[in-house]
Amino acid sequence: MTIRRTRIIAGLATGAAAAALSLMAAGPALAADWVVAGGGYKTEAACIEDGKDYIDDDYHDYTEFKCEKDTKDWTMYVR
Repeated sequence: MTIRRTRIIAGLATGAAAAALSLMAAGPALAADWVVAGGGYKTEAACIEDGKDYIDDDYHDYTEFKCEKDTKDWTMYVR
């Protein structure tokens, strides 16, 4: 009974430590800030087209883009 309890406690501690390490390692990647790279697009298609061109540009290190609708226009964000 004592051995089983010790194994359960050790397993729980190991699992908690692994979960904490994975959360800390992924934290900075998840917290990367999106930066506004363009705005005022009338259509989502125009925003996406410009986003693809922006990512293909060699003058920066951004690798992702997204388009979000504001009140009436579309805004492009990069990271």
